[in-house]
Amino acid sequence: MEIFNKLIDSSIAYLVGRTSRSIIKRLTKKFSQSGFDVSYEQWSILVHLYRKDGQTQQELSNIAVKDKAAITRLLNVLEKKNIVLRVPDRNDKRSKLVYLTNKAKEFKTELIAIVEELLEEAEQGISSEEINQCKTTLNKIFLNFEQLDQ
Repeated sequence: MEIFNKLIDSSIAYLVGRTSRSIIKRLTKKFSQSGFDVSYEQWSILVHLYRKDGQTQQELSNIAVKDKAAITRLLNVLEKKNIVLRVPDRNDKRSKLVYLTNKAKEFKTELIAIVEELLEEAEQGISSEEINQCKTTLNKIFLNFEQLDQ
């Protein structure tokens, strides 16, 4: 039983999952305390639209690593909150392009500041070398899974 506990408590999957849940909980709390009705999942879409507005749902699905149904649900909620707008693509009638509304553009700076604060909290007491090594390792794990899924 001790070996089983040790495997679970120290496995990379467990540690990444636990850390991810902690980040999601903390960021959602920080958004809420600042008066923003935006969840971590919604933020994961907004950040990609802030980077490049006017993406297709499929592009957002690929970049956010979420299935089409999850993206559709998130966009439905964001549209109801007047944060995004879906417009038919002139070049492909089957596709819709997702754009940020003026409301979303207005609070971009504040949301980014909240995320930057969260990242500072997360990285306290950790050297830049440790952070860089962690990022490198996590990206390698992600690529391993990407290659297996092809």
